[in-house]
Amino acid sequence: MQSLSRALTVLAELNRQDRPYGVTELAVTIGLHKSTVHRILATFCAHGLARRVDDHLYCAVDGLATLRRTTTPQPDLLTEAAHRLNCLVVLARPLPRTAGTVLEVSAVAGLTGTVTSGDAVPLRGSALGRAYLAALPAEQVEAGPDLQKALQRVREVGFAHNARPVAGLPRMVAVPVPDGIGHCVGALGAELPHPASLADIRRSLPVLHRAAVQLGPTLTEALLRRGA
Repeated sequence: MQSLSRALTVLAELNRQDRPYGVTELAVTIGLHKSTVHRILATFCAHGLARRVDDHLYCAVDGLATLRRTTTPQPDLLTEAAHRLNCLVVLARPLPRTAGTVLEVSAVAGLTGTVTSGDAVPLRGSALGRAYLAALPAEQVEAGPDLQKALQRVREVGFAHNARPVAGLPRMVAVPVPDGIGHCVGALGAELPHPASLADIRRSLPVLHRAAVQLGPTLTEALLRRGA
């Protein structure tokens, strides 16, 4: 998973602008060792995802213009939200064909620590999970009376939060990520201080809601490409 994450990070950066990149520039920009970036670029060239301009420069192939539009907003939006809130921001989404049952960390930004891409997200115990479940059609969610009550509360207030860490995730406030046509494609959360107050939650919500709305179309396209 780590090697795949590194490769996708290189590919996203390579597609960020219509110009060649040097190996050293890419390595410094994304924080990987130069030899690692060089091996990834060589693999991309072998599979037609990139091309070598000369001995030291690489660029994305023309056919990846669509990828350029869909990969760059996600890290940019998360980084912007993390910067505005000065905290860890986590994006979670369902695995292919698992809507309503499985959620994983898709991306993180800000004051990162133990949370990494690919981590499982508890659906019922975490703010991310409950924000996601509350936005799904009720018939898709198997929930007992206690969870139903909790999800109804999330629907009423528009967010979920947990006052303590859950399965490696910190205290968070989270909102659903909509796709623009009434479907939920994930959840976006921000770490809360300890102790957290209602003012801390209210400060985070406008930033999270704005980023979630912008991220929705990107996640929808990604899920379709993965066969969800």
